[in-house]
Amino acid sequence: MRFRNPFDRAASRQPFAYRAREDIVKRSTTPPSRREASFPPGIPLIVFLLLSLFLANNSWAYTFLSTGLYHSYNDLAPWADDLQTQNPNLVKVVRYGTSHLGNPLLAINITVDPSVNNPAKPEFLFTAGIHAREVVSSEAARSIAEKLINGYRGGDPLYVNMLATRDVWIVPDLNPDGRLAFEAGASAQRKNMNGVDLNRNFTHRWGQYPNDQSTSSDTYCGPTVLSEKESSSLWSLLHEIGKFSNLLCAVDFHSGAQTILPPWSSPIDNRDNAGQIPPAVREKFSALVNTIIQNNTARRSLNPLTPKIDSTRLDYESYGALSDSIYEEFSTPLRTTYATTEELYRGSYIGSYPDSFFSYFNPVTAATRDAAIQNAVDSALYVLSDSAFVVPEPSTFVLLAAGGLVLLAQVRRRRRA
Repeated sequence: MRFRNPFDRAASRQPFAYRAREDIVKRSTTPPSRREASFPPGIPLIVFLLLSLFLANNSWAYTFLSTGLYHSYNDLAPWADDLQTQNPNLVKVVRYGTSHLGNPLLAINITVDPSVNNPAKPEFLFTAGIHAREVVSSEAARSIAEKLINGYRGGDPLYVNMLATRDVWIVPDLNPDGRLAFEAGASAQRKNMNGVDLNRNFTHRWGQYPNDQSTSSDTYCGPTVLSEKESSSLWSLLHEIGKFSNLLCAVDFHSGAQTILPPWSSPIDNRDNAGQIPPAVREKFSALVNTIIQNNTARRSLNPLTPKIDSTRLDYESYGALSDSIYEEFSTPLRTTYATTEELYRGSYIGSYPDSFFSYFNPVTAATRDAAIQNAVDSALYVLSDSAFVVPEPSTFVLLAAGGLVLLAQVRRRRRA
């Protein structure tokens, strides 16, 4: 999600600017006798200036460190490796490359017996963190992984069947270098540390929007398509033989808006090239999006903090976006890959630049964070369900094997306890 200038009409967002004007009006209409009985001349102005200086020093701004609401990137590898250690027959961690600065790129494969490629299992891909400052999206990806694993380990038939018949892939952080810079205080960081917006570096209509060709642009698309190690490594993983032979659905999580975008993400692209998407496919996309929105409405009735999700198109172009590129690359006449972008949260700018960006892209309370994450979990569980995509029932042998793995995991937990 691209940012809007936080300084547009800045005065209208400063509560003390309003208070100063109200004070002036009151002083101009208050009888002299009453004015003399309040404060000595100049005191209100001094108080206002001191408070303004106080706010300008970011006393109201939130940062990654000050909130303490999100896991750090350095926690990612130990967390993922621990999931694999605790669930060897369910989880496989794949290090599919390194970033521009050499940080590992991690994917988590969650399915019954991930060491064996089963072409009958459709793949489902969930990605997050392509823009460094959108950390709530990465937190959501982690929560999806834990939800699936815990549901399976608990013996819930829904999750046992889901992971016996589906091959789930989760990439929690596509931009580790940018993420580390963000955590260190660069709260406005969007691009990777090579200065490229990774969500403009993929294949669909790459470089066709003039603004994306400027290196100074926050949406710089890079010198060539897939020029960045982060994007090219992911693309190589998706094309690796035996891993994504049947990619049915992909969701790329973002923040900075609250909407779901099926292809094409860009408004002009969608207007001019909608005909490239077959009517039946567009109808299926609409059904998926509408159901997610209906689920969101039901969730909001239970928790008013839940961010409202809709299908509003963004007001800028995003050529080279990951979800559009996946749909275009992996769909065939016989099988469609349903790829979408889901924007989880939009807040407000609090404080001064650059820290004001944190609160725009990420919740700053635990309750709101959890509500935004729940939206992502709900979306993932829906697209993984038979209500979204009917997947052939597994054989009795597969179900028995899955049940045996659940019992084995429970026995191991009791022994450790």
